[in-house]
Amino acid sequence: MQPRFSSGTDEATVTPALAPLLSTTGGRWTLASEGQALERSFKFKTFAKTWDFMTAVSLQCKVKNHHPEWSNVYNTTFIRWTTHNPRGLSDKDVSMAAACDAIAQDFGELEPEPASCTAKDLADTVAATAGGCCTPKK
Repeated sequence: MQPRFSSGTDEATVTPALAPLLSTTGGRWTLASEGQALERSFKFKTFAKTWDFMTAVSLQCKVKNHHPEWSNVYNTTFIRWTTHNPRGLSDKDVSMAAACDAIAQDFGELEPEPASCTAKDLADTVAATAGGCCTPKK
């Protein structure tokens, strides 16, 4: 699958930053939603560590004015980065994915286990029913 960037994204700048994040080149992120999103799961030793990780990520979300689609089940957090308007991958998605990796390392992320779809399924369900988060309100 190839990345599909949002309108206005400088592909020449974003592509080199995206490449090392992807599982095909040694990273842990995968392209999803027809190349318009990055997603992966993070696992920590305890729920408290997981919550600390999510809090640290949420602080970066506030700074960058960009939020993920995410879900949490006990010590695992699933995160999907995508830009809703204009639709596709943007530099914010790639930079926030890289920030998540760095934050996860700081909080002692555990080695990944075989994929579990519980957290991903939860995020899919909520994202489908949440409504337009990035569209002008009427």
